[in-house]
Amino acid sequence: MKILIVCSDFPYPADHGARVDTWGRIKVLAELGWRIHLAVCGREKPSEADLEAVSAYVEQVKLCDRRSKLADFMHATPMQARSRDELRHVDVDGDYDYVLLEGDYVYPILDNPKIRHDSVILRVHNDEAVYFKALARSTRNVIHKLYYRMESGKFARLQKKMLEKVDKYLFISNKEFETFQKRHPSARSQFLPPPVSLGNFGSGTFQGKNVVFIGSLFMPNNREAIQWYLAHVHPLMLREPDYKFIVAGNSRKMSLSWLDQYDLTNVIVHDSPKSLDDIYKQGYLFVNPMQNGAGVKLKTIEAIQNGLPVISTSIGYEGTGLVKNEHILIADEPEAFYRKIKYLFDNPHSAKALADSSQNFLRMHYNHKEVLNGYIRSLTPIYPIKQVR
Repeated sequence: MKILIVCSDFPYPADHGARVDTWGRIKVLAELGWRIHLAVCGREKPSEADLEAVSAYVEQVKLCDRRSKLADFMHATPMQARSRDELRHVDVDGDYDYVLLEGDYVYPILDNPKIRHDSVILRVHNDEAVYFKALARSTRNVIHKLYYRMESGKFARLQKKMLEKVDKYLFISNKEFETFQKRHPSARSQFLPPPVSLGNFGSGTFQGKNVVFIGSLFMPNNREAIQWYLAHVHPLMLREPDYKFIVAGNSRKMSLSWLDQYDLTNVIVHDSPKSLDDIYKQGYLFVNPMQNGAGVKLKTIEAIQNGLPVISTSIGYEGTGLVKNEHILIADEPEAFYRKIKYLFDNPHSAKALADSSQNFLRMHYNHKEVLNGYIRSLTPIYPIKQVR
């Protein structure tokens, strides 16, 4: 079986949410015996080292340039898709069993004459119309706010066009899957959880009092989450002896001066660290104080994988399937958020039990390989059944 995976960004290294999801799926498909080709239309070209790492799983990589023009701002197609218009012309084979689109941004590939629409599966990372509307709420920049609002409306229209061409959908968010299924029962849709290394879970030490947040520092919704925590929760946490707030993420070389307006006592910032392993190991618990967003916040899942119990706002855990107070603690008000953190600080056995419970949930419900294999079998009666391990 042969598949073309179409990406809006090179999937390696897997250093942020969408890449983590896509790269994990590439490895799963390779383990299932698929021949994989990759078409990428991203902002930056991958290094030779990154291409070599991907070649262990992928037979062929096709790269095309992402190009933006000021006139695209007024086009009916979202700029994120319009800038990847070269996908219409990228030279790919015409004999793929399936073509997997990694998100709405790669929509132009559907106009490529070598792509059969009946072979296309869309991986829905976010409801982009909702996501961009949330970004508009998160940013304080007036120009960015206008751009996000316009993209939101354009994506809402694009999604209707998608439905005319694509009838197979794989949702990363259980919540968005259920909403879509009710609206479009005839589509062949499935909740496909993000890839999780089921045999490679970490375990926390529950020593010290380090509160960790890891997320892309260039994204306005992550900045908003950090700012909310620093403004409302961090001052309360400073009452706790030995408490530290550790923030880590890729800034894409953007300024972090937006942090300067807050009291950064006991705050440690790791800008674009090469590895997150030690940061997770130093943590007692993970916080996800998202105020706006869509889809699944993979930072929550990754924290659980690394052995940290998670305290989140309602936005930060939606779509995961995790159960409040059983797998994760939820608080939307600063005082309640502080009390949840203090409770886990004061009760390390409860912190460990929460982490263990959430990891057990992932083991039971986040078998990416099994779900993906079953979905493809349902589409292809002659698909060779491989043993899923």
